Amino acid sequence: MVDLSRRNILTGSWRAARGEIRPPWTQEDSAFLSRCIRCDACVQACENGILQRGAGGYPAVNFLRGECSFCYACASACPEALFSPRHARAWDLRFTLGEACLAQRSIECRRCEDSCEPQAITFRPTLSGIYQPRLVVEACSGCGACVADCPVSAITVEYNHAH
Repeated sequence: MVDLSRRNILTGSWRAARGEIRPPWTQEDSAFLSRCIRCDACVQACENGILQRGAGGYPAVNFLRGECSFCYACASACPEALFSPRHARAWDLRFTLGEACLAQRSIECRRCEDSCEPQAITFRPTLSGIYQPRLVVEACSGCGACVADCPVSAITVEYNHAH
């Protein structure tokens, strides 16, 4: 449960940024927020520098800074028991290509495809001859490399379920 103390209600910290992506292998959001001591151990341990202090001082992922390599350093550094075992699925994220996508505006760009190691993003020709991106959800690892490499920030990320 999120801290609903008078101070947190007045400062808005109780909201703890809905929509922020928590570190991989973390529990459901309310359980994570109620037990996280905001020590920054996971932020400091992140090898790729994608973890940062989010709203309320809780760790949040910023895929604009890079991709997750699933190194498990964040979980190993945490002094609390907030992370699932490494063999569990890291996230259940949904990546969406928005209208700002250059390919959807008839401009040749395949940076997301080039950065996608599991090849979850492919480009297919259309009747107009312009290749369009297609995301194969089942193949997506959730690393966020496509977000970091998109020159127009056309890719958004959110939890696939209520987190």
